[in-house]
Amino acid sequence: MLKAMDISHTFDPRSAPLRWALRCVTVAVEAGAAVLITGSSGSGKTTLARIMAGLERPTQGVVRLRSEDLYSRKQRPSPPSAHVAMAFQYPERQFFADTVWDELSWGLRAGMGWDEEPIRARLAKVAEELELPLEAVARRSPRQLSSGQQRKVALVSLLALEPQVLILDEPLTGLNAKERRRLATLLRRRLRQDRAMVVIAHELELFLPWATTVAVLAGGRLAFRGSPQDLVTTADPAVLAAVSLPPLMEISSSLKRHALSEGPVSNDVAVVLDQVRRAVEERGSR
Repeated sequence: MLKAMDISHTFDPRSAPLRWALRCVTVAVEAGAAVLITGSSGSGKTTLARIMAGLERPTQGVVRLRSEDLYSRKQRPSPPSAHVAMAFQYPERQFFADTVWDELSWGLRAGMGWDEEPIRARLAKVAEELELPLEAVARRSPRQLSSGQQRKVALVSLLALEPQVLILDEPLTGLNAKERRRLATLLRRRLRQDRAMVVIAHELELFLPWATTVAVLAGGRLAFRGSPQDLVTTADPAVLAAVSLPPLMEISSSLKRHALSEGPVSNDVAVVLDQVRRAVEERGSR
């Protein structure tokens, strides 16, 4: 569906030597897939996301949505014929309207030509799913909302469009624990065979259980690409240094790597406690 092929990028092509934000990175997003991109700060995650969304022309490489090249030889990126939407890490940077209502309704109204009633119905449904009090904030400026509400407004505006590929840069920032779980569950439910999702995240606990593929960036290069299970069982020190596994998974994975557990790597408290107990008993019996 969406493929970024051999992507290299530098923000200053005139510098010597060149400082590459990304170097020879390839990521493919198939229909129905949830691709999780992670890595340490400054590894190039957001730059790659912007390039995949058609917002930042790569210095080298090609990005295709189905058969369409998102970037032509023109001065500016050509917009995709089908929707690729991105929610920024900092929602306030994508706001342009004076009111929340205008911000939320613009895409459906101007981009898709919808009338008022279906717009209201769609926005009310998505806002309810995210627990955004739409009536209370509709006439307020989105820039005056709390960071959590700004995050919700940005997500409602994009989810309402139902894009073919939804790219989310650190979508849980500014949300409390309950809202984080709710959003992760909502995103999981929205995965369909004809849609795809790319999630950029440091904290993996709520995304690893349902990601189909994980890509790990380190220093602008692709250090790992594979299944979540392959990630949590890897012994590659470069990958382990770039990834922040959930604490329980870290323990469970470490036990498995050191042959102290035969069970699967788990994030379940009861399972991991049982693995630790068995490892202690085995060590004590030697």
